[in-house]
Amino acid sequence: MRRRPRGMAAMRPRKKRMSAGTDINGEKIDHPYAEENGVEWSAEAWERVKHAPEFVRPGIRKLMVQRAVKRGYKYVTSEFLTEIRNESMMLVSKRVKQFGFEELSMGAFEEAKKKMSASPRKVEVIEEIQDFLALRTQKKDDIIEKFKNYMEVAPTQGMPWNKEALEKMEKVPPFVRGMARQTIEARARERGDKMVTAGIIQEVFTNIMPASAKKAMGMEVTEEDEKRDVENQNKSDETPDTTLKWDEEALAKVKRIPIPFIRAMAIKRIEEQVSKEGRPEVTLDLFEKYRFTF
Repeated sequence: MRRRPRGMAAMRPRKKRMSAGTDINGEKIDHPYAEENGVEWSAEAWERVKHAPEFVRPGIRKLMVQRAVKRGYKYVTSEFLTEIRNESMMLVSKRVKQFGFEELSMGAFEEAKKKMSASPRKVEVIEEIQDFLALRTQKKDDIIEKFKNYMEVAPTQGMPWNKEALEKMEKVPPFVRGMARQTIEARARERGDKMVTAGIIQEVFTNIMPASAKKAMGMEVTEEDEKRDVENQNKSDETPDTTLKWDEEALAKVKRIPIPFIRAMAIKRIEEQVSKEGRPEVTLDLFEKYRFTF
C-alpha cells in the first residue's frame, strides 16, 4: 500500500470532535477570503491562529489560503499550519544569515530595520515582533530555540532544507545525490514550497524518481515505476515546447532529462537566462551554463 506523503494530509481534515468550518464553540468560521477560494479551515487550525499576535493574524490567514490553493488543498489543517510556520521560520533564518548574522539576536532585528528603512510598514512590523517577544518569557525561549535549529542549516542562497530532510539525503548514494537533489528541489518549487522537507523527499522517491535511479539506490522498483519510465521515455522523443530557437545539440541534451516536469522547468529557466543575455538561440554552451540554475 502506497504511503501518503506528509504534506498530502492537508488535503482533508483529520477526524476530530470539531468539524471543519466551525470554531470550538460550534460557530461558523467567518473567513471571506477562504470562502472565495473554496478553502475551509479546520476548527483546530482556526483556533491556533487566534492565539497569534494580532498584527500577524491577517497575514497568516491569507498566506495559508494562498498556500492551500497553490497545492490544490481544500482544507487548512493544524498540521498544514505547522508546516507553513516551520517553512516561514526557515526563510527568516535564511534572511538573518544574509544580513551577516549567525544567530537570531536583537542586533539582527536592528539590522533588518536598517535594510527595510525604505518601507515604514515593514519596520513597524519588525518593531511589533520585538515588542511581542519582549513580553514573553518561557515561550520566547522556545521560539529562539526553534530559530537556532533553523539557523544551523539555513543557507544564504538557494532553497533551504530542514534537518530531517538533510539527514534523509545523507542516506542517498553520492553518485545519484546530485540528480536526486535537483529533482527534489524542482518538485518543491512546483508544489509552491519554500523549504525541502522529508515528506517531499518521500514523495519524489515514491512517485517521481526514475526506476534506474531507484535501482542504483537499492530501492524497490515496482511495475508502476517501470511503466512511468516508459511513458517518460516516449515523451522525451517528442519535440518539447520552447519559446527560443534551440540548436540541435542543446535540444538533444534537454530531451535527455528523464522527468517531464523537470525538463519543462529547465527549458523555461534556461530560456529566461539566455533572453537576459540578449541571445536569440540556446546553444550547447548556453545550455551547459544554465542547466543547473533552476
